[in-house]
Amino acid sequence: MDKFRNRKALITALAGAVCLAVGLAAGIGLSGYYHHERYAREEEAHSLQDDQKESALASSAAESAAEEVRRELEESLAAEALPPELTRDQKDLLGLLAGYIGDGAYEEAARLMLSQSEALSELYYGTLEENRYLYRDGGLTKEIEGEGLVLARPSLLFVGEFSEGAPEGQCVAFQAVEIDGARYDYASGVWRKGRMNGEGEEGYCIYESEGEENRSMVRRGTFQDDRMDGQVILSTVNAKGEESTWTMEAEDGVLVTGDSWQYDSAQDVWQLPSDGDASHAYTVPADRVSETYFQNLLTWE
Repeated sequence: MDKFRNRKALITALAGAVCLAVGLAAGIGLSGYYHHERYAREEEAHSLQDDQKESALASSAAESAAEEVRRELEESLAAEALPPELTRDQKDLLGLLAGYIGDGAYEEAARLMLSQSEALSELYYGTLEENRYLYRDGGLTKEIEGEGLVLARPSLLFVGEFSEGAPEGQCVAFQAVEIDGARYDYASGVWRKGRMNGEGEEGYCIYESEGEENRSMVRRGTFQDDRMDGQVILSTVNAKGEESTWTMEAEDGVLVTGDSWQYDSAQDVWQLPSDGDASHAYTVPADRVSETYFQNLLTWE
């Protein structure tokens, strides 16, 4: 009986030891599992941090590269925006023209422009590359602001006041050409936003010609967006040096034939006697009366 009890106790002890071993093994296995999971998570976190650092470095490098490209582009654009350099002869030519036109010495300016037509063409098409700059104080500026001279074409320039890239204030548009003789055309007066707006005059003068046509003509009055409106004083000088003057009306650049005008049905023309001599008449063909004739043709745009 005691022997049986001792065997049962032994079996119970062995069973307990086995259970304890199994429990310990399970605990060790579970602990290992949790340790492995924690390690995996830490590795994943480190990997994510490394990826974020690499992404930040890449982003910083990209931003630096973009900033460098932007800086180089700005420097390139700034270099392109710089006005070209003029030669001494070009400076002298533009300075003389600005002085002549500013003083009203139009014939001297025209003679200089025609004698230097090749130099002006080289200046406009070559040096300026057909771009407009303001010339003043011996140099060019891209900003057309203030007083100076602008070469709009080889044969056309503007001298006077400018603002926001266009004539503004007192300004003269001046052109010198050779058409059946040497001549110049001009438009002088008050300009607003690149157009004549206010008191002014426009006309031409043929100073070298063998013809018998009028040597010069000028129309004075008020302009609205380059067209004359209101009273117009028109004066001409013929080849003999005789001057005639007429007072007439215009509306938005179109002649108004009032009571002073006479219609000649035989010739189909309208005639207006001059202010001081009825024997001199200003004649307009009837089919051209409605044309826009009283306007500035030396436009900025």
